[in-house]
Amino acid sequence: MADVRKYTEQIAGAKKGKDVRASIVAAINEVSDENNTYNQVKADILTAQEGINQDVTANRQTQQAFNTDLQEAKTVQSDLAAKTEAGNTLLANLTKKVSDGNTLYTNLTKKVTEGNTTHKNLEADITAAGQAEASLEADITAAGQAERSLEADITAAGQAERSLEADITAAGQTERSLEADITAAGKAETDLEADISTANARITTMQNLVQNADQIKTGLEADLLQARQASENLVTNTAASVTEIQNAGKSQIDAIKEAGGGVEQALSNYFALRRSGLVFTTKIYKYTTSTSPVGVKMNANENMVCEPSVGRRKGRDDYEQYGLFHHFTCNFSVDENGFNHVEALEGQTGFTKYGKVQVGEVTMSAWFGIEDTAEAVLYHYSDSQTELTPHPMKESINPDGTLSPFMIHAKYVAGDIEGAPYSSKGLAPANGCQAEEAKNPVSYTGMIVYMHKLGGHYCGTTSWDLFYRQLMMIIKYGTTHSQSIMAGCTSYTAQYMNLVEETGVTRVIIAKSQAASYVVGSYVSIGEMGEATNKDRYYAYMHNLAYSVKVLKIEDVDDTNAAVYVDAQEAFDTTLTTCISTMPWHSGSTDEVAGSDGSLGNNTNGKYAFKIQGIETGVGAYEVLGNVVMDIVTGADGNPARDVYVCEDASTLSSSIATVRANYRKAKAQVAYTAASWKYITEETTYPDLGIMIPTGVGGGSTTGFADGLYTDTGTSGQREWRALGNLSADAYAGLWLLSADYGWSSASWASASGVSPNGTRGEWQAAA
Repeated sequence: MADVRKYTEQIAGAKKGKDVRASIVAAINEVSDENNTYNQVKADILTAQEGINQDVTANRQTQQAFNTDLQEAKTVQSDLAAKTEAGNTLLANLTKKVSDGNTLYTNLTKKVTEGNTTHKNLEADITAAGQAEASLEADITAAGQAERSLEADITAAGQAERSLEADITAAGQTERSLEADITAAGKAETDLEADISTANARITTMQNLVQNADQIKTGLEADLLQARQASENLVTNTAASVTEIQNAGKSQIDAIKEAGGGVEQALSNYFALRRSGLVFTTKIYKYTTSTSPVGVKMNANENMVCEPSVGRRKGRDDYEQYGLFHHFTCNFSVDENGFNHVEALEGQTGFTKYGKVQVGEVTMSAWFGIEDTAEAVLYHYSDSQTELTPHPMKESINPDGTLSPFMIHAKYVAGDIEGAPYSSKGLAPANGCQAEEAKNPVSYTGMIVYMHKLGGHYCGTTSWDLFYRQLMMIIKYGTTHSQSIMAGCTSYTAQYMNLVEETGVTRVIIAKSQAASYVVGSYVSIGEMGEATNKDRYYAYMHNLAYSVKVLKIEDVDDTNAAVYVDAQEAFDTTLTTCISTMPWHSGSTDEVAGSDGSLGNNTNGKYAFKIQGIETGVGAYEVLGNVVMDIVTGADGNPARDVYVCEDASTLSSSIATVRANYRKAKAQVAYTAASWKYITEETTYPDLGIMIPTGVGGGSTTGFADGLYTDTGTSGQREWRALGNLSADAYAGLWLLSADYGWSSASWASASGVSPNGTRGEWQAAA
């Protein structure tokens, strides 16, 4: 800003109008030179100056008009003369006014318009300056923030009153102030416009973001709705998907068979395409480290979830996506050399579950490993040989020591058809009770001849058939407490006497509370006991009216009693000594259960059989192993101990202990001694080459360790058969690791059953080969 103080001093000291004019011209020229952007204004001022020289009278009139306009300002401050020196601060005050003007954008915009008219002529400029001054004064008064600036303006007006020259000077100063205001206002306007533009852009952006957020919210809500719907449909759709997968697999097998490959070649190809090399591991802590039966899933098994199904409501099964766990229902046979064969798959022509056939579940051959550490035992399972899984499953080894691409397990407990055992659907478990329909030789020694009616290499359930189910429980469910997942039919012992005599009926009448103990669809026997008092199901009289028949319905007959109806082939008469007893489930009771694992009803209430990997288990009778014998000897502690012998060739099964000792393979570990009492198992010793888990430690509880019971009698010599799983009354002792080791190897009962195994003859795999 130009320093005009020297010119104002010259004007104040001038005595001639000529000197005044020279000072004014000099001041205007200096301002004009400094403000190049307002050249036109300078020209107008010079023109106005020339007009003043020519017409002094007109200027005096202008002065009078201007004085009249200033009179109003004089009333604001009566002592204008006292503040003359304050005029020297006008420049500083006006500079401050620029920043104050930022808050007065609306009024300054008006001044910009008014100020633009000053470029036309000096009079208009002076008039506009006065108007702008008055307007600015009003603005400052209204804002209450620019009082000093107003006083400076008034001082400038007082100076203009004394003389025309002073007025012109003040007018020039006001003009320059106005120009500064205009410049500042222009800048403020530009800045504000930029701010407004930026704000508008931000508003637009925010509006877009809000719109996008709304769209995203809408999309998320739709996705959430779809997710909820998908979750609701998951169980239903998964079962259908698994069926589609299985059907697709069968279609592949059919296609290969039609092309001349045969069903076994088709299975080999199918499984080969689905081998991934993944290792599924579960760590089970030793009882001395942790008494919990729950392990830790590791490697490919980490975060895998498996839930057993309940009836047609399918549970979650993360394993069904892997070929290692695929299984197909089949008809199988064993040839004269001990090789097992798949005859047909479910869905193919010629397949059936009924009659004189053997029904099994075929899966890919597999590898496993047992890693024993100081604190835990790690169980590894894979579709390939790896460092962690060096051992092929015994069922995978052919009689000649070669590896099969698949392995087969009997699907059902064996039933009897015309004196021979069959693992087919709809049969009561073959057992050794006295009922006319039973009398089957289901014991270790009895099954040698019984199973050989099918061929020299058939056998009752083998140790590796049982080990497969135990391993599946550990891998898929991560626990050794099998009853916490699926209990089997192990707490279903109801036996009640008929309360109302009837003739020609197929029902018994018992109290409502008693009737509530029975499950519709399960099996019972009805017997006329007469004078007998022993309700052991072994006796023929416990079955003489109806043997192992299905419960059709239960209906109330009055306020206190209910009738249990059965599907007996013939009507019978009932008396007050008629007894109805629960019996083991018939084969195929789990076929309606969705997926690979689960029960028809509650999985853990002890009333239902279950299946694991499609294999029906826990039907309400012990499962006697056909290739294992326990021989009682004196242990190192002086107590009776049980050596364990395993036969690998079903054609050499023997009831001679000398032959057993000479030809069977003996495990190094012995079964723990319990002195004729049930004790819970805390330790199992696994022999990979024999495929058997032997209980070697006891002392736990029903929910710790292996959570299953071991019972050994006090006999000091003789042989015992291996009875697994548990019967109708085994209760908490039952499970995949239960061992009842107190029955002689020729003992048969209503509670003794077994399967028809194709794995009686297995070779020795040589790693080097």
